[in-house]
Amino acid sequence: MNINRVDNIIQYALLMAGEEDDFFDRQLGPIHLIKYVYLADLAYAEKHDGKTFTGAKWQFYKFGPWAQEVNQRIEPALLCIDTDKKTFPSNYGDKDEWVRWMPIDDTPVANLEKALPFIVTSALRRYVHKFGKATPELLAYVYSTKPMLSAAPLDFLNFSNAKPLKKHSLPEQLHNEPLTKKKMKNLKEKMRNLRLLSNEKLTAKRKKRLVKPPISPRYDDVYFEGMGWLDSLAGTKLPEGEKRVVFSDSIWKSPARRGDDFPD
Repeated sequence: MNINRVDNIIQYALLMAGEEDDFFDRQLGPIHLIKYVYLADLAYAEKHDGKTFTGAKWQFYKFGPWAQEVNQRIEPALLCIDTDKKTFPSNYGDKDEWVRWMPIDDTPVANLEKALPFIVTSALRRYVHKFGKATPELLAYVYSTKPMLSAAPLDFLNFSNAKPLKKHSLPEQLHNEPLTKKKMKNLKEKMRNLRLLSNEKLTAKRKKRLVKPPISPRYDDVYFEGMGWLDSLAGTKLPEGEKRVVFSDSIWKSPARRGDDFPD
């Protein structure tokens, strides 16, 4: 693992939180910082054939990706910049104290942006602004990423299946031919006509659409006999009370979990 890269990402993620308008959104805990390092690695891997930026060994642990070596770099990295560390009692008896870090000075941002690739800084800006310290939302997102969906608990994550976002490109001829003012004018006119035509078709379709009034069910003997017959198809009713459901370990590697059976 490249310690300098990990430290830079940790520092940059916290400094991005420091740019938020709400004072309370400027604080991040270790769980948030670890996930932002993971998302930075994921963004980098999408553009570099599965190779991560930090080289950390990410593992499927509990509710998301985890790397103990990254966790151990949080305090050393943040003590190198001007930050404020707060601790307060945990709500859970078996947990350590909660820790929150907040930046005081954003001077290092410029140097960090020179040290980090643009794909990393842009991803961190986007994710920190979107999730901040919203733990449930952040955990749900990282849990749904490709490396996590292809792993079982305690597996080390494979970033080779990280797919870059699809880009919508212009027609090939627009890349090869310089657009003159006349061509640009014609292109804009065609686009305007297409929008008008699309709006006209949509309006006509809406006018043709008939909304049928809802029909209230008739609760008579036939209805109740039919409902009883449908219930009987389900078999013997299970007795009420607590139940235990056991799933096979193979569920973690199932195509349904990865979404392989859905078109991209």
